[in-house]
Amino acid sequence: MKKIIYLAPLFFLFIFQACSWQESFVITNQTSADIIIEYEILSPETGFGIFDAHPSSYALNTSNSIDWNKQADALDQDTAKYIVKIVLPPKKALIIGQLSNDHYKSHDQYFINGRTFNLKKLKIQNDKTVIEISSENFDTYFSKKEGAITLRIKK
Repeated sequence: MKKIIYLAPLFFLFIFQACSWQESFVITNQTSADIIIEYEILSPETGFGIFDAHPSSYALNTSNSIDWNKQADALDQDTAKYIVKIVLPPKKALIIGQLSNDHYKSHDQYFINGRTFNLKKLKIQNDKTVIEISSENFDTYFSKKEGAITLRIKK
């Protein structure tokens, strides 16, 4: 009986870990040139923001999917606390946010666990175009595929 009492917390920990999932907010550079990504986030008054001032970067594989085993550098060129400016090389992905244990439907949905859609603005620039995104037009540019909400920058 004592073994069961000692093993019960481990059992519940295992069960609850298996029920956890993440949806990532991703920008992929599928071009052959660098792109500049600059975004500003808001500090939530309560709860937790979805978007982060400390993004991470990964290589893309040959099918332009994220290779989670090949993390890349993501050096923020802006020193402001809530503004991020990254030069994203070709064939790389930038993870700008995470949504835990919830499914993303739109920027104005209700999020569980005190999550807040805290993206104020996003600008993506390459040698020919500039894309400016706000929370209001976010869903026009980003689409959900394979558990990630992604904007693909292509040639």
